[in-house]
Amino acid sequence: MNKILKFDIKLQRKEFLLDVQATISSGITGVYGPSGHGKTSLLNSVAGLIKPDSGCITICDEKVFDSKKKINLPVQKRNVGYVFQDIRLFPHLTIEKNLKYGIKKGVAAEIDFKGVVDILQVEHLLAKKPSECSGGEKQRIAIGRALLSGARILLMDEPFSAVDVNLRNNIIPFLKAINLRFKIPMLVVSHDLPDLLSLTSDLLLLKDGKVKALGRFQDLILDETNLEIMKGAGLYNVFDLCVFETLPSRGMVLLRSKTSDFQVQVLPQMLNGEVKKGVPVKVLIRPEDISIALYPIDHISLRNQLKGTIEKIFSRNGLSFCLVEAGEKVLVEITEASRKNMQLEVGKTVYCLFKSAALKIF
Repeated sequence: MNKILKFDIKLQRKEFLLDVQATISSGITGVYGPSGHGKTSLLNSVAGLIKPDSGCITICDEKVFDSKKKINLPVQKRNVGYVFQDIRLFPHLTIEKNLKYGIKKGVAAEIDFKGVVDILQVEHLLAKKPSECSGGEKQRIAIGRALLSGARILLMDEPFSAVDVNLRNNIIPFLKAINLRFKIPMLVVSHDLPDLLSLTSDLLLLKDGKVKALGRFQDLILDETNLEIMKGAGLYNVFDLCVFETLPSRGMVLLRSKTSDFQVQVLPQMLNGEVKKGVPVKVLIRPEDISIALYPIDHISLRNQLKGTIEKIFSRNGLSFCLVEAGEKVLVEITEASRKNMQLEVGKTVYCLFKSAALKIF
């Protein structure tokens, strides 16, 4: 994959030191960490809104900041699209004028106005003012304005914080569609881990001003120190699956991995009408919503019983986390008492049981 963003910077703010190094590839990367640990400072440094004390930042092979070479390109020359937490639309301008505000005169844009309007579905809003739009509509407009600015990379600071759950679920497909259609990489900051995981599996974990880990969530959960960072936000297993077949006799749809035999059954209505073979879906489930059995159980309502092998176990505060290899890595949370009672250990064959209703599908 192309290396879109590279940074190695230090920034001192009173008692807090941001000291981060990473190389980000194309696609969507979620930046996760507790509040006050440097997420927004990182984005502001990349955008040029604040100047690091030392280091360098490279965007699409162009040095936009280098303390040793005295390079510090101003915001307008970095070609970075920034969607702020508080949206910041011009209240006196129509939506059309808000969208077109960022278009640079004399610069041939790779992303056209009509294309952005179409993919964000805002044509019916063009003559309106921001005050006449909902929170989700304003968010889409802010994203559109950033795209039309000729951005090489899109930075988003807490894009879901100003909208409710239903609007979040609407915005996420738009972000995925934008990345797919325009191939524009995104760096999305959030303190809400489930929101990020519904959007992407690629995470940069930030804590105490340092990058603790960078990679696919499915790989990061192999390290229990990463789980300590993420657990406070509510952990989820994340599976990238696709519609494999319908099961009319059971009233279910079978989802399957493209790379393994891992599969789950879900209700058709959970797919929002996308019950067509090959349609990709992202499936999330909490570790605490999964039970472990030592053998398959007959005469039970649970449709999903996945056979696997325990690869790792670690315990914290009376809870045990079992990492099960079942074609995909499945993290299961049970009580330490249950683990001891079942004599669970690494290498043991188990079955992961869960209800279809416990799944979240995007």
